Amino acid sequence: MADSIGLSGEPRPQPGQRSTDLSTLRRGLEILDTLRQCTWACDARGWGNNRIAEHLGADKSQVSRTLKVLVEAGLVVRDEETRTYRLGWGAYSLGMRATDQHLMRVGSVIVRKVVSVTGSRVFLVVRDGASAVTIWSDAPLHVRPIVDSIGMVYPVESTETGRALLYGSDPVAIRQILGVGTEDNPRADEFIRRVARDRQVGFSYGVLPGDSAGVVAVPIWTTGRKVIAALGATSKALAHKANVTPVVRVLLATATELTQHLTADLRAEVAVSAVPYQGWPARPELTSAR
Repeated sequence: MADSIGLSGEPRPQPGQRSTDLSTLRRGLEILDTLRQCTWACDARGWGNNRIAEHLGADKSQVSRTLKVLVEAGLVVRDEETRTYRLGWGAYSLGMRATDQHLMRVGSVIVRKVVSVTGSRVFLVVRDGASAVTIWSDAPLHVRPIVDSIGMVYPVESTETGRALLYGSDPVAIRQILGVGTEDNPRADEFIRRVARDRQVGFSYGVLPGDSAGVVAVPIWTTGRKVIAALGATSKALAHKANVTPVVRVLLATATELTQHLTADLRAEVAVSAVPYQGWPARPELTSAR
């Protein structure tokens, strides 16, 4: 009888119980990830139990029981009219309190400042493995809001902010992040060369299809030449190369200000680039988009 009681006074797991608990936890995490990715991209109203179970290849009754627990925990909400599920405020609260809180607090204020100076949509991004995660975003009042920009997850190799996040990584580390190791991969090699070119000039730049908008991004460094985040801006005006340098100057000033807030000592090379840091610049005069 004594062997069935653990050191904490709680009953010990019986044979087979631990694996069951772990599989239940794993199923709960898979459901949360499904609601994070699929419902956001495909249907903002959420997904029903059957659709979630089909997507996961899981038993419907097991998914139903797990969803009930997630609803009780506040991580998922159920629409009683449509009987669909989506992430709840509990999940949002957890996300807002994740990892570097100081970066979030300081970054949100400075991002708003960049928006007011440049008139661009601005976003603060961090790296999670091979993915880039937008932790904060803001835009001018006249710009149509994109609600799903905060929390957006995408591959680091797919965007300018993703490349900026890798400025502090050498080619070997980048290959490991991309999951290609030492294998021959021309696309990975070209991507690594592009990161090196971007790092040399101090920022990443690209234009969206149809010249609809341009995107620029700079890294946010900390001591030890480590990139802790990236700051990006996008607008129709940035599709014109003449507008890139003025906005990059603002982003570099912002990145340096963030570094000063986040680290005790600012390394001199933080803002060294082809567009040298000259303090917080005045509002840039941007060429009208045509």
